[in-house]
Amino acid sequence: MRIGIDTRMMKEPFEGVGRYTKNLISSLLLVDRGNKYFLIQDRFTIDFFKESDRIKIVKVSYPALSFRTLLFLHRVIEKEKIDVFHSPFLLGPLFSKRPFILTLHDLMVLKFPNFFEGRNFLIKIFAKLFFSIVVPITSKKCRMILTDSKNVRSETINFLRIAPEKIKVIYPGVDERFKKLNSKISIEELHELNPNKKIILYVGNTRPYKNLPRLLEAFKLLQKKKSENYQLVIGGGEKRNLPLLKKIVLDLGIEKDVIFSENLTDAEVVALMNAADVFVFPSLEEGFGFPPLEAMACGTPVVTSNVSSLPEVVGDAALLVDPENVEEIASAIEKVLTDEKLREELIRKGFERVKRFSWEKTARETIEVYKSVTGIKK
Repeated sequence: MRIGIDTRMMKEPFEGVGRYTKNLISSLLLVDRGNKYFLIQDRFTIDFFKESDRIKIVKVSYPALSFRTLLFLHRVIEKEKIDVFHSPFLLGPLFSKRPFILTLHDLMVLKFPNFFEGRNFLIKIFAKLFFSIVVPITSKKCRMILTDSKNVRSETINFLRIAPEKIKVIYPGVDERFKKLNSKISIEELHELNPNKKIILYVGNTRPYKNLPRLLEAFKLLQKKKSENYQLVIGGGEKRNLPLLKKIVLDLGIEKDVIFSENLTDAEVVALMNAADVFVFPSLEEGFGFPPLEAMACGTPVVTSNVSSLPEVVGDAALLVDPENVEEIASAIEKVLTDEKLREELIRKGFERVKRFSWEKTARETIEVYKSVTGIKK
C-alpha cells in the first residue's frame, strides 16, 4: 500500500495531536515493513522523519487547519497515487476519490463555547463557525473514523449523527520515555521547588476545560489544613491563559506555594512526574487523557475526574472525583498524600493499567483499518 499521513500537527507547541502522530508513525514503521508512507508536511512541521525507501516527504504550502486542506489536498493524494490517506485531526481532503480516514480525538471545538477563549474576538468567531461547518461535513465524507476512546465514539455517533459501524475505537499507547527512574533527578533548584514540601503536580495545557481554577481552590483548602506540607506545580500551558490563573493564585493568597513551570522539556516532565507525590488531573473533558497514564508509568498515584473518557482510561487505578466539587478534589488529594496503603495500591494498579496501552498494538490495529478500507491485504 501507498499510505499517506498528514503530519502538519507535529509543530510547536508540540502537543497532543502532534505527539499522537509522531508515536503512531514511529510504531507503524517498526511493525510494518511492506508498505510505503507519504508524510504531508508544511514549513512548520518538526522534521522527525527523513526520506528513505519507505518514506517520502511531501511538502504543501498551507497549514493543516485551513480551507485549502479541504479543497486542495486531494490533488496531492492523486498525484502520489496514495491508496489510503490518514488525517490524525478534524479535517480531511473533501474531494478525494481515494479513501481517507479521520482520527477524532475529541469534539471539544464543537462542545465547549469557551474553547477558543483568550484569542482575538474575530478569530474566535471565525474558528467557531469554521469548525461547526467543516467537521460534520468531513466526518460524513471520510471512509472511516478512528476515536481514542469509547466515550468519543459515543459522542461522535450522537453529536455528529455518524453510523456506528463507521467508527472504530483504537486506544493510543503510552510513550516509553515515561517510566520509573532508578533515582529521582534533582529538579528542585530548576523549578524553584521546596524539597521539604510534598509535590502536587499537574501537567498539561491551561485551556478552560482543564478546570485549573478549581484545582487552585482545592489547593487553598489544603493549605488551610497543613500549609507547611504542600506545594502545587502546574507544568506546561498556553501563555494566553496563564495571566488569569496567576491572578487567581494572587487572589487566593497561595502564590508562595504555587509554581508555574512553563516550556518544560520531555525529560523535565518525566523527572517531575517521578518526583511528584500525587498527580492531579481534574479535567472537565478529555478525548483520551494521556497525562494520568504517563504519571502512572512513572510510579505516581493519580487523582482525576469521574467524567468524559477518564474513567474508561484509568479504570480503578486512580482516585476519581467530581471535577466541579472543589472539596472533593481537595479531600482526594489529601487522602492520597496521607494514606500510605492507598498510595501503594494506586501505584501498583497504575503500573498494571499502563500495560494495556501499547503503541505497537495501536499501530497494528491501525494497519488493519488501512487494509479494510482499501481491500489491500498486504
